[in-house]
Amino acid sequence: MKPNPPGFDALRVMAYCPLCDTRYEPMHARILSESGQMRLIHVTCEECGSATLSLLQEHEAGASSVGLITDLSHTDVLDFHNNVKVTTDDVIDVHQALLTSFSTRFQVPVKKRRSIRAKTRTKVLHTTQG
Repeated sequence: MKPNPPGFDALRVMAYCPLCDTRYEPMHARILSESGQMRLIHVTCEECGSATLSLLQEHEAGASSVGLITDLSHTDVLDFHNNVKVTTDDVIDVHQALLTSFSTRFQVPVKKRRSIRAKTRTKVLHTTQG
């Protein structure tokens, strides 16, 4: 009988799909990263297709995990895990694209925000004049 691979026993902590309650096949889990007793694991449910990303930690008392349901594939997770950085320019580009898409799709004028300083100046002028 072959010995179980490292982390195999910890996979029992996350035995069922949180969406459809189907039992995961432990051999389909992908260990994406390991550091000491910590493992980053990605599992895709064969029944419903949902994916779960979990951080498992083995310790003397057993194992514990924190997991989340995701739409990321294991390769997406590895890309983010391997320091694919989001720049300020990326955030601004997405913001502008969303503004353009939203305003053209729904024909809603985009209001300019006045700064707090401008609002305060207006209040001061009104109170000193009145």
